[in-house]
Amino acid sequence: MQGFGCWVHLYSKLCSGYCIKFLKLYMHGLAQGVSKGVVVEKLLLMMEREHGSLPDLVLCVGDDRSDEDMFESIESLMNDAPSAEVFACTVGQKPSKAKYYLDDTVEVIKMLQGLASASDPSTAPSLPHFADIASLHI
Repeated sequence: MQGFGCWVHLYSKLCSGYCIKFLKLYMHGLAQGVSKGVVVEKLLLMMEREHGSLPDLVLCVGDDRSDEDMFESIESLMNDAPSAEVFACTVGQKPSKAKYYLDDTVEVIKMLQGLASASDPSTAPSLPHFADIASLHI
């Protein structure tokens, strides 16, 4: 009940124009129209503009409801790149738009270590620089 009271107070005093979501043990606030899904779409489209195509591999890992927009956006956008491999993973077994799941953060670390040991850094494309991210205009 305290969480709801906090939400009412924040919303009435501070959050006009913001979207407030309750997630696990915290509240998540974003400006209206902004989500992880919007950000990932803009990043992927920036990469397409700069490199002439969408990436051939996308790995997306998240552990709560705020990640669902991101999973949905990646799957939708990457449908235009039929040769791309998309791995959307949720951490923990639960209903999700992610196609895959990992049990816990230990499995996430093992997966990342496996990918790092199997990859060839000389063939990796360049990623957007942090200065470029400011041009997303979110």
